[in-house]
Amino acid sequence: RLILLSMFLATLISATAIAFVGTISFIGLIAPHMVRKVVGCDYRFLLPGSALLGSALMLFADLLSRTVRTPAVLPIGAITSFLGAPLFLYLILKKGKRR
Repeated sequence: RLILLSMFLATLISATAIAFVGTISFIGLIAPHMVRKVVGCDYRFLLPGSALLGSALMLFADLLSRTVRTPAVLPIGAITSFLGAPLFLYLILKKGKRR
C-alpha cells in the first residue's frame, strides 16, 4: 500500500507542476530518462547531459513548430507532447514487464 500511495502522490505532484508551469516543462521530465539510457546513473554525467539534451530538444521543438506550417506557428507544447507521451508509455510498459 505504501508503494502504491507513493506512486500516486508522485504522479499527482508531477501533474500539478506541469499544469501550473505548462507542457513545455514536460522536457524536464523527458530529458533525464533519455540521458540515463546513454550515460547510466552517474550524476556527474546525468545532470549536465540532461541540461544539454533538454535544451537541444527545446531548440528542435521550436524549430519544428516554426517550419511545419510556415505562415502559422504551432504550439511548442504540442510538439513536446508528441515526443513525451510515447516515451512515458514505453517507460510504464517496461516497468510492468519487470514485475
